[in-house]
Amino acid sequence: MATRAVYSFTGFPGAPVRHLYLHHDGYPTGAAWRFTTALREQQEMGAFLAAFLSTQPGAEPLEAPEQAADADYRYQVQLLAGDAAGAQVQVQCWRRLPGSSSWQPRCRPMPLARFIRRFLPGDPL
Repeated sequence: MATRAVYSFTGFPGAPVRHLYLHHDGYPTGAAWRFTTALREQQEMGAFLAAFLSTQPGAEPLEAPEQAADADYRYQVQLLAGDAAGAQVQVQCWRRLPGSSSWQPRCRPMPLARFIRRFLPGDPL
């Protein structure tokens, strides 16, 4: 069975808000793997959204996260203000339990690198 997820990106150049739907591997380990793949392509945080899009060709754009009524996980990926060298990406995650319509926090906001270390331990970026 597929684990569907919505990824909402905010604060990135050229796309103040962007919602993407992926129909498999949406659990946190899968998300950490997707994030790592994007970072291997481009390590500049301001270009992280473009790298994510490049490495996830199956991502479907959404107008709003609510369009993916079957999503099991939801990720908020935010570019925090800073100069080019100091910009950071922060990730927050929610899970919808089977049979529920409400979202439960899975992890608090944390830097992208910490999210990857937590959910994909041992993977050297």
